[in-house]
Amino acid sequence: MEKIINLLAPRNRLGVVLRVVLFTIAIGLANMVFAVTIVPRLPDVPLVYDLTRALVVGVPFLWLFFAVMLHQVRLQRRLSFLSCRDWLTGLNNRRTFFDLATLRTQQCKTGILLMLDADHFKQINDTYGHQAGDSCLKAIAYMLNRNLRTGDISGRIGGEEFAILLADTTPDHARVISERLAKPIPFRAGPAHLTVTLSIGAVVATPDTPLDVLFSLADRALYQAKSEGRARVVFAEPVFDTTQIRLAV
Repeated sequence: MEKIINLLAPRNRLGVVLRVVLFTIAIGLANMVFAVTIVPRLPDVPLVYDLTRALVVGVPFLWLFFAVMLHQVRLQRRLSFLSCRDWLTGLNNRRTFFDLATLRTQQCKTGILLMLDADHFKQINDTYGHQAGDSCLKAIAYMLNRNLRTGDISGRIGGEEFAILLADTTPDHARVISERLAKPIPFRAGPAHLTVTLSIGAVVATPDTPLDVLFSLADRALYQAKSEGRARVVFAEPVFDTTQIRLAV
């Protein structure tokens, strides 16, 4: 279908004119073939003549038209899907995650925002190459998808950083999921079998707290998890002054 569209699509005004002429000739030839080969065999009934002519002459062009339209619709859906996704992991990209998470935090009574960062990711890239780094990120995305519910939102925020919004959940349940995600995640770098761990910063998300504030709190909790040895989760609880944080490990 791609080749047909490339063949039919005009590149300039002259191409438009030529294709109009060619289609007009094609329709004329189809009518001539119909008149010579089929009309003599038809009964002298106007309705039968009109229906048969529509089938023989019109249907092939209608089929082509709707086939092209279907291809365009599928392509548009595919492009729309890809514009919302991270090209490597298939997770939501940063913009889409922020949009979905903002909407979701307004809808649910309470949730948990997780910020996740791959430990020693630069060392993996430097030692085993960027292909190994890509395999590492894909393995992390796979593990995230395996541990999330239907209503949860995940995304790759950038580099080796990920985010999750656990909707309508409790801190205890979020801690169970976080500790599961913080365990070593296996992946392959060529013949080598490696593992990567995640450091996680978490914060309770409520509708009255802006998402950028939640991200700031979770990011500081993530930094705390890194400084305390990595491969762990640290919960940040916002106080009335959102410029300060109280951390609870």
